Amino acid sequence: MNERPDVGQWLTEHHVVMDGDALVCRAPHTALDWTMFEEIIRHPVENDAAMACAARHAPALSQVVPEPIHRRFEVRAQLNPGARAVKFGDDELTYGELDSQADSLAVILQEQGLAPRDVCAVLMPESLAMVRAILAVLKAGGVCLMLDPGRESSQLGATLRAAAAKTVIAQRAYLACLAETGATVVCCDDDAHGCHAYWPNDCMTDGVSPVCAVCRGAEGDTPTVVFQQHSDVLDRLESMQAKAPIGQGDSLLQGAEHAPDEAIWQSLWPLTQGARLVIVPPRERMDLERMRQLIEREHITVMHVNFRG
Repeated sequence: MNERPDVGQWLTEHHVVMDGDALVCRAPHTALDWTMFEEIIRHPVENDAAMACAARHAPALSQVVPEPIHRRFEVRAQLNPGARAVKFGDDELTYGELDSQADSLAVILQEQGLAPRDVCAVLMPESLAMVRAILAVLKAGGVCLMLDPGRESSQLGATLRAAAAKTVIAQRAYLACLAETGATVVCCDDDAHGCHAYWPNDCMTDGVSPVCAVCRGAEGDTPTVVFQQHSDVLDRLESMQAKAPIGQGDSLLQGAEHAPDEAIWQSLWPLTQGARLVIVPPRERMDLERMRQLIEREHITVMHVNFRG
């Protein structure tokens, strides 16, 4: 009878934990322990001792960073526009393409009335369009609010009202859910048709400007809105970099289920470091063999894995 692999020991050697979200780090696709990978996928970790042993939080930045977070992505795009930035399924964008498309969408948002520090919601599943929308909101000077596509129309409306969000970027499939919210809807699917060849107006955002709005609250309750500054998200990314440095040549796999607002920092981490983000389509996430093939094919070096006790 085969014994169950020692998940705790393997995790201690190959992963770090960031606020409950585990990252299997620095494991080249050619050296992954597939037996252990299968164990993690099929049996979420319950070993609290191993989790506690692996979790070591780096201190936050001691000073306010004067630049907004998307400037770091823009510098990467200017220095190496041909580098691969984000992939979803068979579609992929380089840093230059993603930067240009985000600029174009930011222009549309500003033309639709989005002003600096206004909240703009994003309603779409993980995709190229979602990453483009997040960057566009920040480039336009707005505050990004990630909405859960699985919520009902009434819950979406309550969240928009609580955050005072008057603009929503959504895919066509979700337009009906927003019909009665009164918000200005900018339709943005995975294609980039209709994008302008212009640049958004420069907004005076800095490290202390709000970058995202996070809504908390049980179902049926009025959501509570918490605003996070650019420096808050930068602190988190700097902490992650201190524990698991990534850079050009790394490919980060984003495939675990997570709260909608976590998509912001999970997308920005690789894109501010010159790395590549690979988003796993939902249909492939629980198929071990397809995940294995994707990890090998895309040369994944870092991956998100959720653990629950």
